[in-house]
Amino acid sequence: MPRFRSADEMRSGLPLGGIGAGKIEVLPNGLFNAMTFQNNWSRPIGGDDAYPALLGFHLGFYVEDLSGRSSERPVRRAHLLQTVPVGELPLVEEIRMEGTFPRLELEYRLPDPAADLRLQAHSAWLPGDIKNSSLPGTSFLFRVRNRARSARRVGLLFVGRNLCGEWCIGRRNRVEETRGAVHMVFDNAESRSKDGRDGEYRLAFERAGWDWSYLESWNGVSRNFSFNPTTLRLTAWEAFERQGRLPDTRGEGPVSGENRELLSAVCAVRTLEAGQTAELPWVWSWDFPNHPLGHRYRRWFKGAGDSARYLLKNRRPIRAAVDRVERAVRSLPFPEWFNDALLTNLAPFFSSSWYAADGRFAFYEAPVVCPLMGTIDVGFYGSIPLAYFFPKLENSQLMQFAKAQRSDGYVPHDLGKNRIDLPSDGTTYYHWKDLNPKFTLMAYRDWLWSGDNGFLKAIYPNVKRAVRWTMAADRDGDGLPEHEGADQTFDLWEFQGPHPYTSSLHLAALLAAARLAARSGDRAFERECRAAFERASRSFIAVFWNGAYFGEPCVLGQLNGQWYADLLGLGSITDDAKVRKALLRIQDLNNRPSAFGMLNSVHADGTPDLSSEHSRNVWSGMNYAFISLAIMRGLPPARMLTGARKLWDNITHLQKSPWNQPDTIDARTGRYVFGDSYYRNMAIWSIPIGYAHRDARTRSVLRTMREGLRRPRRR
Repeated sequence: MPRFRSADEMRSGLPLGGIGAGKIEVLPNGLFNAMTFQNNWSRPIGGDDAYPALLGFHLGFYVEDLSGRSSERPVRRAHLLQTVPVGELPLVEEIRMEGTFPRLELEYRLPDPAADLRLQAHSAWLPGDIKNSSLPGTSFLFRVRNRARSARRVGLLFVGRNLCGEWCIGRRNRVEETRGAVHMVFDNAESRSKDGRDGEYRLAFERAGWDWSYLESWNGVSRNFSFNPTTLRLTAWEAFERQGRLPDTRGEGPVSGENRELLSAVCAVRTLEAGQTAELPWVWSWDFPNHPLGHRYRRWFKGAGDSARYLLKNRRPIRAAVDRVERAVRSLPFPEWFNDALLTNLAPFFSSSWYAADGRFAFYEAPVVCPLMGTIDVGFYGSIPLAYFFPKLENSQLMQFAKAQRSDGYVPHDLGKNRIDLPSDGTTYYHWKDLNPKFTLMAYRDWLWSGDNGFLKAIYPNVKRAVRWTMAADRDGDGLPEHEGADQTFDLWEFQGPHPYTSSLHLAALLAAARLAARSGDRAFERECRAAFERASRSFIAVFWNGAYFGEPCVLGQLNGQWYADLLGLGSITDDAKVRKALLRIQDLNNRPSAFGMLNSVHADGTPDLSSEHSRNVWSGMNYAFISLAIMRGLPPARMLTGARKLWDNITHLQKSPWNQPDTIDARTGRYVFGDSYYRNMAIWSIPIGYAHRDARTRSVLRTMREGLRRPRRR
């Protein structure tokens, strides 16, 4: 399980939130960061050079010795539950964090050894359970234990900042109290329908036997035009530090002028006898309706208060379901680190997804640096766990591409930039030659895994047109499409003429199209595809086979079409003995030059192909595709997973950013080059899905997950 300490100084934390609902990240230093639930996936709200996280969101802990005995230490003491300074306020000594998506635990090292304090958090990622998995919120649980021999009075402080609306005017804070809960509410009284950040979020707490007090609002700005950790006014701290409670003071209404950063605080205290443990459950929920397409979560939750109440009532069954999913993944017959990697690579579900009110779904390619929606060439890899565990969502995404298909049969590259209604042909000049074969294979996969014949009927005409477009890209009659430059997923890398990467995809797509045609009763097109396959398969060997592998240089993805064909049970696209020989040679050549993963392209003498940034570096998603194919083709899993271990060790132990991974990793240094929360990397799930074809235990675990682990009881 990924474990970090506050000294690791990570800028990306574990995302908590929901599918299409946005997220908030928790860092090992005890702070929150990279808020995106305000319809701002491409502009996360968070830290900068002055402060590495969201300033104005802070937790505090108070302990008072009730034994009456004097000592050298103060009878009362309070600390911020973080290790990053804010003014001169006291901090905890260290925080240890362990986290595997979608849950984490922080363990605080306090100056007072008599108190043991931990914070747990979880969100719902539950296969097949779309309602709970798209919840706009997340659950937390403080657990405090008195290890002293005498009673202690302990307190917890929660400080939040109002960020509702692009401008501070109209922001207001409220504290709402009910019989069973206390809510800190942050919203904006000046509603603006075109402001995506206009909405509401709240922190809601179970009373749970604690004594509650509050300071509803104050201005955190102590110096005009300056809001930083040295000038932050934490008014609530003075009362909390002095007596472990707040003055129960209401605010002054909505903000009406600038230089206002509206803060709010609540405090919970109770007495713990020697050896006693207490828990404090709380949730963070939100509702930001001003998305251009609306939010699907509003079908089930009518506001942040509704979500908060649901989360508080259902936190135990949801947590139990999350734990069942994790136990299922950890029961897979792979090393512990690899099962950690499987879970960790699911983080884009919360960081990078849209789920519109009308049911349309899409993933970002990379929400900050490349905010293109649904990108086909990348989704071919990254959408594998989506199609496997949430087939309804993936079918929605692919049908949007079908509806956007050009009149000549070309399938666009993406659905739009920060939108899904303005599709683009690609990031380079020429039409991309790998998009249509990938679309065809994804259509077959989505029908096969969902069993949705209505989906097949709707998408089959688009598949037929897509295949014929690729056939027309063969200009010399050998059955293989010709490239014209940077016209494929490696969009900084020039291909000319036929290339084994796209040709292998085309071969697999012909097999898939033939099966779809047969299922649709289109015998003529089935025969056309099979004839085209026979011609292209002969050419694939004649044009590319060099006695050791296909093409020159040795490209990691030269058999990615065979990878999908094996994953979907389509059969071989070329001679099996040659495939095995090529796999062994690729594993040797492409693995050798870098300590951080397999290179995309290597020359026959083992030197890196330096023709482009994409050829000479490491792409995690391409590594996972190769490993999956090699394992399906009978190469030993333990041997093949050594490549994935190189990726994992670099991502987790050197770069220390397992929940926000790039597409491109520098082959020489291991540093992240391009991409954030990158869609392609979820291709790691093709490894267990592929291995399930030959391993009964893996097959049983995945079947249990797909059929839906027992749903949380909904109240």
